[in-house]
Amino acid sequence: MNRSFLLAAGAAILALSCSKTEDSIVAAADQVKVTDADIDRDPIALLPGGAIGIVHVDAPALFKSEFGQRLNALAQSRMPLPPGAGFEPTRDLAALFVGIYSMQGADVAGVAIGAFDPQSIERAADGTTMTPLGAPLVKTTYARRTLYVSRNVGFSVLTPRTALFGDETGIRRALDRLSEGRARHETPAWVDQLIATPNAATAGAFDFTGGATAEAAAKNLPFLRGLRTAKVLGNFQPPGMNFAGTLTYPDSQTAQTAAQQIEQMNATIKNYAFFLQLAGIGNPIQKLQTTTSGNDTQFVLGVESRTVEWLLNQLAARLGATQPASTAAPIIIR
Repeated sequence: MNRSFLLAAGAAILALSCSKTEDSIVAAADQVKVTDADIDRDPIALLPGGAIGIVHVDAPALFKSEFGQRLNALAQSRMPLPPGAGFEPTRDLAALFVGIYSMQGADVAGVAIGAFDPQSIERAADGTTMTPLGAPLVKTTYARRTLYVSRNVGFSVLTPRTALFGDETGIRRALDRLSEGRARHETPAWVDQLIATPNAATAGAFDFTGGATAEAAAKNLPFLRGLRTAKVLGNFQPPGMNFAGTLTYPDSQTAQTAAQQIEQMNATIKNYAFFLQLAGIGNPIQKLQTTTSGNDTQFVLGVESRTVEWLLNQLAARLGATQPASTAAPIIIR
């Protein structure tokens, strides 16, 4: 029996030692060699797993829209960067990839693509200069990377082209994946195809099939009840903002009910058109079309520019951002 045991143990050790290296899930931290080119090649791979949604934003298209100045002010009001960091969103930001991990509260991690000056940022992080968030930028080290945090909002410049941002927990999760060799592209093909849609200023892919639920939001938006996945494309062209998307449900009956609820919501808004005009909002929905195909509800939505400006004003007031005059031309989606 002892001899048989030793033979079996030896065979097991031999099998383990001969296993393929690609079967390893987590590499030892001191063996992980990630180059700047590796990081820059695939921004989505840097996001922590388990995202409910991933949103891509074409920053130049956003800032060139008629709402560009307003959006720039909002961005700067929430950036954990002091003025001396030398970062200007309208000039230096190329794209955003944002992972959403909770339907309740802020739980976000993102990747920013652009031009970053690590030396200027490090000089600005003196621990005393206030950021727009009302607190100094604190520099620390985590997972062998420099991490900057101000009021639980932070970022880590990985390369001169790529930076992580979000709440502190989300950033730490992303840095753990990177340092342990787990930063792999794991998004489904349909998400990649959506984000790669040409000429889309923004794209959002949401997946509730993994246990997450949209039921909380469904209290105010009934058409979200039972939602499995959502694909949304948008642009910033007249009449203000335009969206086209597909909502997928468990069955065709739920999809048809959702389409009816969307149309009913639009009719309700129209009933309050007079009061919305008095508030300076105008007619919020300039265009709405819904169709159903099997388990899918498809929609096209055009939102009037005055409504978008009103929403941005409300958001800016909450964030304490300045309200620059809008001088650019109107925005849309196709």
